[in-house]
This record gives sequence, C-alpha cells and structure tokens, in this order.
Amino acid sequence: MSRQKKIKADFDININGFEYLGRGATALGIFASGWSSNEKILYRCANCGSTMIASHNDYWNCSCSAIHLDYHTGRFGSKYGNKNILVYKKVKNIGNQKNYGLIFYLKSFLRRIFKPY
Repeated sequence: MSRQKKIKADFDININGFEYLGRGATALGIFASGWSSNEKILYRCANCGSTMIASHNDYWNCSCSAIHLDYHTGRFGSKYGNKNILVYKKVKNIGNQKNYGLIFYLKSFLRRIFKPY
C-alpha cells in the first residue's frame, strides 16, 4: 500500500466556531476506531474546501468529488487518502466571546482551572 501525499490546502484552514483537530480519523483521538458521526464534528476536503457535518445521513460528495459518503453502506473517505480529510470540532463560546484560536483556547483552559467562586 503506497502512502498518499498530503494536499496543502490553498485556503485558510480556520473555520469560525470550530477548532481544527488535524487530518484523518486519528485526529479524533488515539482511541478513535473510525470516523465519528457526532453533530459537533465537521469534515473538510483539503483539495476543494467543501465541508460536511459528520452527522450527515445521506449520500454526499465534495465539490471536487474527492470525498464521498455512502451513508447506507457506511463508506466514507477521500480518493486522495484519508489524511486529506481535515477534521474540526465545534467549540463552545463562553458568553459573547468568539473563537480566536490559541488565545481563546488558553483563556477557556485557565477559566476551567481557576474557577471563580
């Protein structure tokens, strides 16, 4: 089996309201046994940038036809290899704050550790 080449996305990989986790099913965690169908997960094609919510329950193809979902047979993947599927997770906004990447992550992390009483 040959290794698939990672496609360098020619678009901004950040999506407002979502945290970029990485590429492929392993981006979901070390215990991930496959692709999640959680409604808080988003998949994106590294080639064209099309997005699909993981809980999609029908047939789907991205705009360049690289990523395909056959919901009824449980098949999902990319013709360029699964490492060319970008994985995102919806973030919880605290109050009126929006996701500003690392700064937002650090603030939310510190709030969880130093809970105001």
